[in-house]
Amino acid sequence: MPRLVAVSGPWRGTARQLVDGQMSIGRDEANVFCLADPKVSRRHCTIREVNQGHELTDLDSRNGTFLNEIPIKHQALNHGDTIRVGSSELVFLVQEGEEEERHGVDLSDETTLLDVGATRLEEPAPAWRSGDEAGRMARDLEALLRISNVTHSIRDLAQLQRELLRLIFEVIPADRGAIVLVTDLDEQPQSICSWSRKGGDEEPIRIQRDLVHRALWERSVIHANAAPPPGEAQNIVCVPLESAEKTLGVLYLTSSGTAFGDDHFHFLNSVSRIAAITLENRLMLDALSSENQSLKEQIHTSELVGETRQIGLVKEFIARVARGDSTVLIRGESGTGKELVARAIHRQSARAERPFVAINCAAIPESLLESELFGHEKGAFTGAAGTKKGKLEVAEDGTLFFDEIGELAPSLQAKLLRVLQQREFERVGGTRCLSFAARVLAATNRNLETAIKSGEFRQDLYYRLNVVSVTVPPLREHRDDIPLLALYFAAKYAARSKRPCKGISRDARKLLMSYSWPGNVRELENAIEHAIVLGLSEEILREDLPTAILEEQSTAVADARYHVVLNQTKKELIASALREAGGNYPQAARALGIHQKYLHRLARSLKIKGVSADDEGGSA
Repeated sequence: MPRLVAVSGPWRGTARQLVDGQMSIGRDEANVFCLADPKVSRRHCTIREVNQGHELTDLDSRNGTFLNEIPIKHQALNHGDTIRVGSSELVFLVQEGEEEERHGVDLSDETTLLDVGATRLEEPAPAWRSGDEAGRMARDLEALLRISNVTHSIRDLAQLQRELLRLIFEVIPADRGAIVLVTDLDEQPQSICSWSRKGGDEEPIRIQRDLVHRALWERSVIHANAAPPPGEAQNIVCVPLESAEKTLGVLYLTSSGTAFGDDHFHFLNSVSRIAAITLENRLMLDALSSENQSLKEQIHTSELVGETRQIGLVKEFIARVARGDSTVLIRGESGTGKELVARAIHRQSARAERPFVAINCAAIPESLLESELFGHEKGAFTGAAGTKKGKLEVAEDGTLFFDEIGELAPSLQAKLLRVLQQREFERVGGTRCLSFAARVLAATNRNLETAIKSGEFRQDLYYRLNVVSVTVPPLREHRDDIPLLALYFAAKYAARSKRPCKGISRDARKLLMSYSWPGNVRELENAIEHAIVLGLSEEILREDLPTAILEEQSTAVADARYHVVLNQTKKELIASALREAGGNYPQAARALGIHQKYLHRLARSLKIKGVSADDEGGSA
């Protein structure tokens, strides 16, 4: 059953199922998922089943709806997607049993517990005296050594837990066992790994919730007898897994025959301390790995924000060219996001795990650019104290991106052409040829065809670079993406500045939509950062925006007033002339000093009554 599960925020742990294939989310109580959060609009967003899939639609909410950290208006949903609404993060699940499945485990509160006791094992284990006890001690030490070795050789968390249980069963006369990990003492178990002497991890185990909670709260070994449904007495021992900083969970063992003794408790106590430290390290590594993967996914999805047709075409182009190794020329005005397109091509390609190296041909002086690009040998020129790798070499078999390629000096254009043709180069001052295996992407805001005609850019290099090309549209050509981009930048800089941001006011949105944006997306990003840093309220207001945006709006208003007054003056002047001429257009035109056909056009455009198309050229 498709459903939403809150994984962070005030409603963490809350789950809601779609009703008749749809769900409404918002602050109003009429919504299926009601979030009483001031950052959430009354009707914030909806999820609907469409063509055997699901779609998320933002209902023009003030703070926006974020899908995998990207603001959206209307997007398809996939299993596992994260939706951020206000302060809550919701995970969309389609597959069954995702959040509650416990294979082979039954958490029970029903079984009658008898002779429950607690033992704090702070004192050392009793000294061994008899031969049997000495042999048992040797066996236990050997088992502890094997457990210690195992904990350093297995990286997978589930496999590590199963192997720990298997080794424990070689010493402890248990029939079934489990490692129960929890996040907080009062919460449901985060994970449960079970093991059976007969059936491995296939045999089910019944875990007494009260014993688990008591072991966690008292930090003691809890032992008890239980009366299971068949009526046969059952022995239970529950040992807390205490790491250096917190209690991770418990080690839970049951036996229907041999009772557990003090020697078993001491052994399990030693095992639990070894296991707790190892499990804590594995959990921390898994958390870091998960966070790293999440950040990578955010980087992948945050390349191009927008849902208009123009941005959709760019995304389709990226998906097609990323599969190959062709050289790509990216065109577009300054600030449109050409480097973002280049990075997206790299990350979606087979070279994604290899280096992405960018070099700005306009930012580095010509005298230094050659060394920066090709590298140099020791002593190649004054100041070359050692050998240095250039960008061509550092890129290895990844991607090399030439930004502002149109600004490359003519002498370097010839050298770059040779690199692209021969796929090899030499360091400055060197004699050994080095191979060049990187894919080349280039970007420019210049008209290279015009630069070729003026002799500023080599035609042969142009053809080497322009194998496949794309033009990134200016922001004014996809204005409908401005609200999404503004929300994306607002969330980004609000988090960076550690200040709350509830959204963008209606007046500020209108101003952003009407501005010409000569600096494109880069100017919009700077404007939103300016508003976040200098704004005084939790909402971006009109007056928080940069002066240039406010001044252009004021000029437009002044121009509008000027034209209104001018047209009204023209209308009064023509009407007066027609009245004095008795409605005779040729006579009124002579009095005004204009041609009569022009007078007819003015009368029609100014909507002066009594003027028809048939009157033009004649008299009244």
